[in-house]
Parts: sequence; C-alpha cells; structure tokens
Amino acid sequence: LEDGYIIMQKAFNLADKYQVPVFVLTDQYYMDSYYNLSRNKIENLKIEKHIIKTQESYKRFSLTNTGISPRGVPGFGSGLVCVDSDEHDEEGRITEDHDLRIKMVDKRLKKMELIKNEVDGPVLFGPGDYDNIIVCWGSTVNSILETLEKINHSRTSVLYFRQVFPLPRNINKYLESAKKRIIIEGNAASQFGRLIESETECKFDERILKYNGLQFSVEELTEKITKIL
Repeated sequence: LEDGYIIMQKAFNLADKYQVPVFVLTDQYYMDSYYNLSRNKIENLKIEKHIIKTQESYKRFSLTNTGISPRGVPGFGSGLVCVDSDEHDEEGRITEDHDLRIKMVDKRLKKMELIKNEVDGPVLFGPGDYDNIIVCWGSTVNSILETLEKINHSRTSVLYFRQVFPLPRNINKYLESAKKRIIIEGNAASQFGRLIESETECKFDERILKYNGLQFSVEELTEKITKIL
C-alpha cells in the first residue's frame, strides 16, 4: 500500500514535468487491502510544480534541446498561451509544414531518454549471489515473499518492479546473474515478461501465470515454485 502513495505522487510529478500522460496500474487485491502505514513516508512526499510565468515572447511549443517546452497557463504572465491538438508550430498554431512536423516529433521523443533517468529501479529481496531469480510486479510480491520464507530457499531472490515502463537501464545485471529466471504475473500473456524479453537479451526459463481474477495464494505458489526449483 505504501507504494501506492509514492508511485501516485511520482506519477503526478512526471506528468507535470514532462507534459506526458502517466498511467498507474492497480488491481482489486490492492484496492481491497488495508493496513497501517508510517505517516512520515506519506507526509515527506515531494510535490513538484513546473508552471512558468510567461513573457510576451512566450511560445508554448518552443523547440528545446531537452524536448520539454516551458509550460505557461493563461493569465499567469504577459504571454499568449496558444495550444492545439493537431500538429503545430512553436507558437501553437496548426501547421502542415512537413519539416516542422519532423522537428516537433523529434522534440517529443527526446523526453523518453530523460524520463529513463527517473525510473524507479527494481527492489531485490534476498541474497545478491542468487542462483534463481523470480521477477514480479504489483500485488504479487507479498505472496511471493511469504512463499519463499515458507520454503526457505536460500539461493533464490525476488526482483520486484514498482515501475514497469520504461524499464530501468540496469535490468540486465540482475537477470544475467541468474542461472534460472522465473516470472510470476497475474495475466494470461506474461505481458511484463514479454516486454523485458523484447528490450533485453534475457529470456525467462519459467512462467507462472494466473488469470482467473484471483490473487496468487501462498499455497499454490509453494507448489509451483517448489516444482520449478
């Protein structure tokens, strides 16, 4: 539950800073869970604001090296804030200039490289010199950790992702160190596993999937993980 507060605040900050939509994934298990949290971790969350006061020369979609155009809002400053959902020039007016279209797309694509620098890296539970690694994300993590504690498998670690896209730059170092890679997901297609495989050279040896609408139980994970290991 603590991750929900942290990730949601980060989602707002990223959306405001990079002027992009940010999606936060959740599930029914998360929504139906409750327990006490430390107030300090909630109250210390940083709220970022990226609105600027405009000047008369303000251009809403100015071409920049970072890909981020300064964001003004109507009434805050002397500049005119002109926006349009179609392709536009730097001032925000519709354009069909093909060369400018390419520049605008390239500008927006630059944001992704900067966003990758702010990705929350995965959390490793267990020894750093593992033989087996279990990759998971979202609400599956607590059931998996309880299962490993139950079966007491000292050579297996869990790599838990709070943020699933974009992937962190250092993910290979975790996966390449394992002799056996397992992913556990609550969907039918191993969506996150396929994303990892498409962006890295690492393949998963085993997949444990569940898609009947229920969360993984410790009992079923104990049976499946024990059989694999």
